[in-house]
Amino acid sequence: MLIRLHRLRDRGWPIPRYQFAFKPTILGELTVHEVRDPVLNRHTRVARLLDPMSGEPLSVPALLDAQLVGLTREVLSLSGIERLEDPLILKIEDFAQTWLCWLDARDSRSN
Repeated sequence: MLIRLHRLRDRGWPIPRYQFAFKPTILGELTVHEVRDPVLNRHTRVARLLDPMSGEPLSVPALLDAQLVGLTREVLSLSGIERLEDPLILKIEDFAQTWLCWLDARDSRSN
């Protein structure tokens, strides 16, 4: 599903609404799969944003434990955990995150 993504939090802190006017959306292909997470030691739903042309993951951190919290004709909301890893200091941090996904009109593929 082709979407335009707005992330509503930065390192767990809500981003003020007025700042969305200055933040561009990120265009990508939204995928959600269940995978095994070695840190949580269980299976979890993971939402990822992929490049629409190459299928490679974009620089947006994956959304772990992704849950659909809202859905309309134009937008869907996913809530979950964003994991940031710092290999230099061997630190893993998990932060609350919400994705606001605007359905892209260019996703009208021929059937």
